[in-house]
Amino acid sequence: MINHRPISLAAFAAALLALATGCGTTDDAASESTGPFNASTTAATTPPTSTTADVSTTTTVVAEPTTTPRPATTTTTEPALTGSLSVPIPAGNFNAGPTDLFVLSLSGDLELWSEALVGPTGRRMLVADYPEPFGVVTEGPGPNVIDHVAGEVGGTVVFGDCCEPISGTVLAATDSDDIAPVAGGYSPTLSPTGELLGAANDFVISQTSADPAGEGSFRQLNQNPQEVYLNVRDLTWSSNATAAADDDHLVMLAWTDDGWWLFDVDRSTLEPTRAFELGIPPVPDSPDTDVRFAGHGPDGEVVVAVSNASTTRLRSFAPTTLAELPHLERSLPGSATSVRLAGDGVGLLWVDGGSLYHLPAGELEADPLSRDVLAAWFARV
Repeated sequence: MINHRPISLAAFAAALLALATGCGTTDDAASESTGPFNASTTAATTPPTSTTADVSTTTTVVAEPTTTPRPATTTTTEPALTGSLSVPIPAGNFNAGPTDLFVLSLSGDLELWSEALVGPTGRRMLVADYPEPFGVVTEGPGPNVIDHVAGEVGGTVVFGDCCEPISGTVLAATDSDDIAPVAGGYSPTLSPTGELLGAANDFVISQTSADPAGEGSFRQLNQNPQEVYLNVRDLTWSSNATAAADDDHLVMLAWTDDGWWLFDVDRSTLEPTRAFELGIPPVPDSPDTDVRFAGHGPDGEVVVAVSNASTTRLRSFAPTTLAELPHLERSLPGSATSVRLAGDGVGLLWVDGGSLYHLPAGELEADPLSRDVLAAWFARV
């Protein structure tokens, strides 16, 4: 399990620099850059304060007027919490259908499997050529491994890898030979309509339009040392089925010294508010427990997968209040990883022991789809 832990001041500055300028990857297929990640902020300043100078004067035979220097002024500048940014998503050549899957193989490569939910005869198209993730590591935690696939928008596949740089990288693949970092951050996620892109790390949360303009905003996190530190793990959206039109907004999964929480993120200000405590100890006290978003239920419920050695619980939360709905809980073996809910909110996809399984809605037995798989995502939800 990969943990994004608190980092040093120098690393923090590097993370914010990655947000402002874009960040690269050591992978050959993802080494191109489409230009800067444009961000602008307006710093907040405090009113000038006055100080009194201690000045002595000397009088000569001819009386001269004495002058006291004007008081000095000081200005304290604090970092702005919010700002505007641009994360352009260019048009691409991929075309993901409702029965397709994005599959991360044991080799580290990401592929688009055409009609994988229909049968084994579909086409497999390379999306991103990554190094084998189990090789010898000479620097950092690398090699980078793809750990999030937001999906396909406008023919471009948006995904993220981890963990160099530590702030993560959001990438856009227009085809298998054209992959570029477009932003710093991890957990890239597309809104239910595919119109907005969210991303985060422990220091920044962002929301931008998923189009070639990519305009949006960001909010800095963990700027006040007097407030609790948020270790951000994952992002999703408060989804559509029971929410008002145009009211989709981000939901953040994070842990503090008290344990794991769901945070409701304000659509306009991106300010996170604690909404529900999951009752799970923080990572240092429960290192064998993994917590991730798994998708949405049939009525837009936010679903969290909580895994330990014995079981993987799928816990559901109301899309508007984030109150838990215990009667909707489902479970899988603890060995199940990469658990995803289908667009109908019922069908499931997961990996167990390197094998990929699909349980369609209404079925009692899962279908094994393939072997030698690290993770998989529904192409359309």
